[in-house]
Amino acid sequence: MGSNMLGAFRTTQNSKIKKLKILYNLIRKHTSITVEELLTETGMKPATCARLLDELSKNDLINSGELGASTGGRKPVLYRINPGKSYLIGIEVTNIYSTIVLSDLNLKEIGHKKIKMGAKTSIYRTLDMFVEQLLDLLSEHEKQIAEILGIGISIDDLFDQVNQNTDVTPSDIEHYLAAKIPTYIMVGSGVNFAALAEYRVHYWQTSERFLLTTCDIEIRSAEIVAGVVTSGSNGMTNAFGHTIIDTNGSRCYCGSYGCLHTYSSLPAIKAKIQHDLKQGKESMLANLVGNPDEIDYFTIFQALEQNDPMCQEILKNAAYYYGIALSNLILTTQPDTVVCGGTLVPKATFFEDVKSTVEERLKAFPKIKTTIHPAKESYEIVAQGAGGMVLEKFLNE
Repeated sequence: MGSNMLGAFRTTQNSKIKKLKILYNLIRKHTSITVEELLTETGMKPATCARLLDELSKNDLINSGELGASTGGRKPVLYRINPGKSYLIGIEVTNIYSTIVLSDLNLKEIGHKKIKMGAKTSIYRTLDMFVEQLLDLLSEHEKQIAEILGIGISIDDLFDQVNQNTDVTPSDIEHYLAAKIPTYIMVGSGVNFAALAEYRVHYWQTSERFLLTTCDIEIRSAEIVAGVVTSGSNGMTNAFGHTIIDTNGSRCYCGSYGCLHTYSSLPAIKAKIQHDLKQGKESMLANLVGNPDEIDYFTIFQALEQNDPMCQEILKNAAYYYGIALSNLILTTQPDTVVCGGTLVPKATFFEDVKSTVEERLKAFPKIKTTIHPAKESYEIVAQGAGGMVLEKFLNE
């Protein structure tokens, strides 16, 4: 019955359902909350609130077993959502590693699969592989498809690289997956998913203007204002990567010159490393591959882990330009919280260099109180957020 009510949250728009969603969302946001706090935040009449809480309890969507601190009388009842009433699946598709995450309704990870991607193949073959891995993940954790509220899938790299010359649309992907796994399917952008998960898990109660940027094959950004993801409705989540750093710089694939993408993206870093190797600069990469053209991202990461000076210097330069572009974005949007995510953030001193560059530039603007953090879940966060966005659709539509 509880899953049916969650389904009604997405498909039904009557006033009662809207009030139930308001209460459920508040309880979820505050982790635990009293009736008095709910009455204050919603303005509902006590009888109405009590009746709706009773309905949420009967549907097993909330629990009320714990007691809060007493203020002189009886201890107040604390309400929490039941995170195990349904489960969420999130899938992140990239050209390097792809990830499937099974999580509860609090976005707590229950299990995941990390998949090293091989040679490029058709979208439908890739989706079939994900279906097989997803079913294995459910079996490992003794969960049934009927317990899954929905599946979110990020497909930025799928479309950027594999899908350039096909007519497959996000809607086609949703229908293809739904035919194999009968549940709600939602396709979206990975940076929006990552932003949502970071925000919901770590910053929900403290941030009003939240910004996440990621540095991978593409450089992307997402913004959350007052709890709502406001970015990417037009599909341009990679616009941050096309901020112009130097009009006299190299030509970008977008046609402009000196975009951030040409300085700080993974392809730009790889191209710079290959160029320097061909120029005879010393690097352990010369011992790892016979030809600079054979270098891939995994080899570069291996060299960084072994503190290769040439790779570290190139990464430091990429971080500097990333910090310059990020400081421009902060000056424009003035977020209170910025999180930097993506493959490069944990590598060498990339994040520290980005942060110090931003802080140095923002010294001239002391009224801007933005704090900058590395992503806390660097590798599973996109898939985690993909599942979380499913729940957002159920609660906010």
